[in-house]
Amino acid sequence: MLFGRLLRGTALAGIAFAVSLSSGAGAALAYWPASGTGSATAAVATLIPPTGVSALVMASNVSVSWTASAGAVAPTGYYVTRITGSTSAFACGSSPAAPLTTTACTDASVPVGAHSYVVTAVHRSWSAASPASNSVTIASLFELAFLSQPPATVTAGSTVAGLRVQLQTPGAGLLQPAPLRTPGVQVRLGLGSHPAGGALTGELTATTDAFGVATFGGLIIEKAGIGYTLAASSAGYSGAVSTNFSVTAGPATQLVVASPASLTGVASSTASVGPILVERRDAWGNPAVGEKATVMLSEVTGSLSVPGFFAVTAGGENIVSVAIQAGSTSTAFYYRNTKTGWTTLKPSIPGFAVPDGISVEVRAGAPNKLKLTIANLPVLKNEPFSATVSIADAFDNQTQSTALVSLTSTGVQKCRINGAPVTLAAGNGLVSFDNLSHNGKQTGCEFTAASDGLPPVHLIFDVV
Repeated sequence: MLFGRLLRGTALAGIAFAVSLSSGAGAALAYWPASGTGSATAAVATLIPPTGVSALVMASNVSVSWTASAGAVAPTGYYVTRITGSTSAFACGSSPAAPLTTTACTDASVPVGAHSYVVTAVHRSWSAASPASNSVTIASLFELAFLSQPPATVTAGSTVAGLRVQLQTPGAGLLQPAPLRTPGVQVRLGLGSHPAGGALTGELTATTDAFGVATFGGLIIEKAGIGYTLAASSAGYSGAVSTNFSVTAGPATQLVVASPASLTGVASSTASVGPILVERRDAWGNPAVGEKATVMLSEVTGSLSVPGFFAVTAGGENIVSVAIQAGSTSTAFYYRNTKTGWTTLKPSIPGFAVPDGISVEVRAGAPNKLKLTIANLPVLKNEPFSATVSIADAFDNQTQSTALVSLTSTGVQKCRINGAPVTLAAGNGLVSFDNLSHNGKQTGCEFTAASDGLPPVHLIFDVV
């Protein structure tokens, strides 16, 4: 729903808007107070959930379809959740990290039981869930079952081998499921729940042996997370879902600048640029803990690596290293420089992969002084010359000021320069006074440059 209202009038005070935003899981309230006079326009858009979610059984598969979300905000995709009693699992190979762009999908090899489906629309960080679909029941004559389960904890990038899935007839009443000794049936293994957006690689397809058992090896998940499950499927059989397990990070092998991607700061004598977060990670990019580690801090300008100026806290004492404590994954530091320009900071841990570093731009601080120069001294009589004034910060860096600057001849009486006094506006902190001249020889000539709020500056020169 798109909501907009135009306010006009004078002496408006204490006006507020309250708009209910539906996200599917509940209502959110947005509130804007306003006061004053004039006119204003307010517009709020709501992500509408999909409607008409329908489920249809086709053997051991379920076809799910829905009507796309209406309204001004178009979803970037949808993910499907299968509801079975009090449990839920992502379906159709979708998830919040891998949404579908269609309005229909097939949930293949669904486990025996009664199920309903919820479809959630996604737009950036917004989500809106539909009401549950109709209930469908899978009552296959044949099903899959995990004979062995994945370990409770798996290390990212490590191999999980020996998982076995068996064909069997479902139990009914007092009857227990019975093995179905059918060789040559292809069984596929994939991720059921994958909360961290991880992917499963390795031997994902296996063929049943004479006992109706398919054995999988070389399975790898690289993304750490909690609440993973594996899902087994095969055409004509209702599927099976493994027990939950966690994937933990492997040994730390690399150091990365976790945030931000780049920084802009102001020239300063104290560390004020930051915080800059560095994190140790395993070979797969997962944050990894370990023993206490020393992070060496350096600055790279061109091809040279120099110590640089760093601190643990803003404004803190200068340091050359910072520690990641035992059992922690990260630490932070601050940086300072009194000179403007781009530089690259390179934190490192001996023996770890070298990080890309972080680019930092240091800009000039507030205007603090004037700098007055004449390019060629001494000045030649009857020859035009120029004087340049730059507006600098406390560390002599040229600022971006556009202030007015005046140039006055303040030397001996006989040394009055043609073209001065004059006042010009600076451009990017610089102003050039051109076409100045003197028609005779003179010593002790003096220029004074001035600008509001800054101390004047003097330059004495001779005309020859």
